[in-house]
Amino acid sequence: MSSTDDTNERLQLKSSYRDDKQGEGQWGDFTGLESKEIRHVFIRKVYSILMIQLAITFGLIALFHFIPSIHTFVRSSNGQWLYFASYIVFVIVYLTLICSQRLARRFPLNFIFLGILTLSMGYMLGMISAYYKVESVLIAVGITTFVCLGITLFSFQTKYDFTSCFGVLFVATLALLIFGIVCIFTYSRIMYTIYAGLGALIFSIFLAIDTQLIMGGKQHEISAEDYVFASLMLYIDVVYIFLYLLMLLGIRK
Repeated sequence: MSSTDDTNERLQLKSSYRDDKQGEGQWGDFTGLESKEIRHVFIRKVYSILMIQLAITFGLIALFHFIPSIHTFVRSSNGQWLYFASYIVFVIVYLTLICSQRLARRFPLNFIFLGILTLSMGYMLGMISAYYKVESVLIAVGITTFVCLGITLFSFQTKYDFTSCFGVLFVATLALLIFGIVCIFTYSRIMYTIYAGLGALIFSIFLAIDTQLIMGGKQHEISAEDYVFASLMLYIDVVYIFLYLLMLLGIRK
């Protein structure tokens, strides 16, 4: 999966956010969180959707590890072809959801698209994790849980506005892209480890930013109507943190 393309797309999307005075009907309409009651309902809805997505994703990872027939299939040539098909589906659905505000807000199509995206990502992560030892996957899951929980709690209580860090994050993402290209042609374990560590760090910052966008009260915030888009952002953050931690700490079979 190309995480650098994903981060660049999201940076462009987030950098286009505007104050509600500048227009209506765009992703930049941050007008839905004025009421604390509305905000709390919005946050509960977003995290409920996120928990379902993560349960499906890590449930698929568990199936790919503990059911021998599935484990064998995903490591076969047919399983690899299905991986590429899942990646194509993921990219198409992801771009559709982030580019079409109308679709992302239209029930039940938004949930159908989100479900397809979750299943495709779940298959890709399941296949990738199938090449690592079970112990490594469990360690990555545990660390991801603590990291995401800590970042979320910190983002909720801190007075620092992470939503104003788009410029810094863009530079960091560009550096990750260049470093990833270098790693492809000059592979070394040290460079691979640094790349995975940088990736985990950058998506941890993404998680802090997205958490505050959902929480509201900062320079930028997300409309309460965009609960599917908000849960999608958090889901991508958590998934890539897990993936980079698995790359960083995992032991291949």
